[in-house]
Amino acid sequence: MIRISNHGSERIMDTLAVEAPLSMELTHKGATYPLGITMRTPGDDIDLTVGFLYSEGIIEQYKDIENISEAEGLISVDLSDDLQFDINSHRRQTLTSSACGVCGKVSLTNLHQIHTKTLSESFKVNSDQISDNLKSLNSIQPLFELTGGTHAAVAFDNNGNVIASREDVGRHNALDKLIGHMLRNGALNTEDSVLHVSGRSSFELVQKTIRAGFPIMASVGAASSLAVDLAREYNLTLVCFLKRESMVVHSAPNRII
Repeated sequence: MIRISNHGSERIMDTLAVEAPLSMELTHKGATYPLGITMRTPGDDIDLTVGFLYSEGIIEQYKDIENISEAEGLISVDLSDDLQFDINSHRRQTLTSSACGVCGKVSLTNLHQIHTKTLSESFKVNSDQISDNLKSLNSIQPLFELTGGTHAAVAFDNNGNVIASREDVGRHNALDKLIGHMLRNGALNTEDSVLHVSGRSSFELVQKTIRAGFPIMASVGAASSLAVDLAREYNLTLVCFLKRESMVVHSAPNRII
């Protein structure tokens, strides 16, 4: 590429975050349904698919999946016959870009009505710990360090230890990858965890956070009006504009001490 500055221009090599399509399909009771195509950073695609299925309310636990296989650009999932769901509520009508996790859905009703966990009322975290987590967030983003073009989702315990982390060009993909990883490695024990995301707080990220059971979500960017409305409705502690020296709490501030 050519880098241009006040001092002139120079030709340099650059590293880019990969963005590529991934197709997902479900087989349930002998019938196969395409879920659509999402744009993502290749890697951890099974985590992404499992997290997506959970976030969408298609599965409640990893054992609801009888088999999952991976081919180039395609993830195929065999679901338990015992599951009951309406495929039309989850199928995408268009390509889902890395910037949008709900693109192509006919209605947001299903997202809003997905059964969610009751968020822990007793879990509390010191505000200094929330700020300290930001240091770890910035240090465990290898793809971002190389490219400057990815988002991260990181789960911390109340002592600031990293439980798990994932990166992707899409904010929603990074969170789905994190949720899928945690599901595949045991139950979603999120009631005593803090979720940090590297971008802004959108409706879809808040919805996925509530669905996964995180009582606190912290982002370095702003929140949208719908994200705040949803956080207040479900009593999620939503922290935004997180910096080393300050933060904004939009809802359920009682968990921040």
